[in-house]
Amino acid sequence: MDKFSRFFCDPAKVIKSVAVAFICLGILVYVISQAVGSAGNGIETETSMLVTLNDSIEADAYIFRDETVVNKGYDGAIVTVVSEGDRVSKGQLIANVYPDSADALLQDEINRVQRRIDILEDSAVDSKFVVSDLTQIDADINTVLTDICRSSSSGKLSKAVSSSSDFLVKLNKRDLIVDSDFDYTSELSRLTDEKKHLESQITSISTPVYASSAGYFYGDVDGYENTFKVTDVNKITLDNFEKYAQAVPDESLLGKGSVKIVNNFIWYLVCVIDSEYLAELNLGYSYTMSFPENADAEIDMVLHKIVSETNSTTAICIFRVNKLPSDFGYNRFQRCEIVKKNVEGLSVPKKALRVIDGVEGVYILVGDVVRFRRVERIAEKDGYYVVKYKKGTTMFDAEEVDEKLQNIEPLGLYDNIIISGKDLFDGKIVG
Repeated sequence: MDKFSRFFCDPAKVIKSVAVAFICLGILVYVISQAVGSAGNGIETETSMLVTLNDSIEADAYIFRDETVVNKGYDGAIVTVVSEGDRVSKGQLIANVYPDSADALLQDEINRVQRRIDILEDSAVDSKFVVSDLTQIDADINTVLTDICRSSSSGKLSKAVSSSSDFLVKLNKRDLIVDSDFDYTSELSRLTDEKKHLESQITSISTPVYASSAGYFYGDVDGYENTFKVTDVNKITLDNFEKYAQAVPDESLLGKGSVKIVNNFIWYLVCVIDSEYLAELNLGYSYTMSFPENADAEIDMVLHKIVSETNSTTAICIFRVNKLPSDFGYNRFQRCEIVKKNVEGLSVPKKALRVIDGVEGVYILVGDVVRFRRVERIAEKDGYYVVKYKKGTTMFDAEEVDEKLQNIEPLGLYDNIIISGKDLFDGKIVG
């Protein structure tokens, strides 16, 4: 690939390539480990790993934000000029609406070309440089790439995409330092001409859209902006909450090139839970909220208010948030988990669990010898048990187990758990 070809990929494509590479590497490691574990006399093993599960309360959640829909009533295709979640000031240009969708597509392409131009202009280096400059650039490249990989693997794709431009700029700087006879002048000129050519093809006049108030820009209008209002949060009761649960979108807010401004970074998550869990929650405490349907995003929130009645089987917990995470999908209705604590232990496939002489445990393979290891289950999820594990040792404290278990070692980290095999017993030699 030549020095220019990478600039004709959007940052999102760069992130996708990195993510795919890491996924492929993970699959390769998994396949190799499974092949090794499956070898030998029909016995298949799986390594015990340290895992963490949330001890949590499941809830139906509803998002309330202070939102203002702008651009209502304009017909046409909208092209935004600011990014999702960006802070904007009142009167700032945030989008353009084109009556012709073809012109909107042209403007999108112009914006992409402009981003490439910006990357090349930011890539300029001084004519004089020393070896330390290259060393620093290499270190910077490694740092940014590591950040991109971490963001991608944790589902924070918007953060990864925003870092990709910086990554490309640093790669360009390295090219210019290593090859001092090369510059991007001709490429900049070509991209500038391309931009002018695209601009000349736009035939319609766009209608500018300005922010009606200061706040944070979001392009996704769902029609609930006038229903789930923060001003109503403290008025919620068990009796009137049904109107929110059964709410339908306001069609007048949808379409027409609508976008919205979130006027404040403070928002609320209203959760409906079984009232039996209220004794486990404390008003004013901070809790980590996990969102399984939202790439397992986790956000710390403060329990702001509890709405309950003596004879009701359900209760409402209202959590207050004072930040707008950029990698969070603000779907109005979501399942969430109120995390009380994290449970940490070793993973054990359910099919590997056995009871020998009244003791729960698993068979493991040590070299070519089968051994029995006891386990103590503390949680379960998706075909696995989480069993007790004490860091720093493979044994629990003596007083923690019954006398009859003293001579049976517990499962240890990285033990090869046997998940399939015939006629197994402690001490059996396989080979």
